[in-house]
Amino acid sequence: MRRSFAALAAMMMVLAGCASLGPQETRRHYVLEAGAGAAARTAVAARAATLLVMPATVSEFYESPDIVYSRVPGQRAYYQFHAWTERPGRRFTELLVARMESTGSFRAVATAVSGVRGDVILGTHLAEFYHDASTAPGSVRVVVTAELTDPLRRALLARRSFERTVPAPTHDAPGAVQAFGVAVTGILDDLAAWVDGSAPR
Repeated sequence: MRRSFAALAAMMMVLAGCASLGPQETRRHYVLEAGAGAAARTAVAARAATLLVMPATVSEFYESPDIVYSRVPGQRAYYQFHAWTERPGRRFTELLVARMESTGSFRAVATAVSGVRGDVILGTHLAEFYHDASTAPGSVRVVVTAELTDPLRRALLARRSFERTVPAPTHDAPGAVQAFGVAVTGILDDLAAWVDGSAPR
């Protein structure tokens, strides 16, 4: 009899556990995309120099595959079921290299880890990268600081901060992803124009 009661109790616990789980939301992954941008390729203006792009550094909380949002000033949190396919720093570096190549401002563009020797080095830091969801539908905020250096002379050529705030079309992670794409596209445009105007010819 005791065994029967024990078996029945165990079965009830399993059934209760299954019922409490309920339908589980699927975790979605998004690719951070950037538009073609406003910078046109101008081979005539190309420098006889190689630009090396350093891997972007990122403020620690944002260097996560999870998408960050804020509902209260000074506080940050991660969306539970929404994430990037790549960490923001790595993906931003890929997009930046592609954008600088598309401008044709340099003879060649490569990442600093490629082993290629460069004449000018571009370093970036992703300081802010989150969805401000304190009011619906909110907006994304992206802040990037950049430094342009001459490795031969060990000299700082220029330093600047770039900021974009873009309204989200919807008050959720998918809406934030769309706004991130617009914000990053704008910052890449600004960066490309700044580098072209700051690097020596």
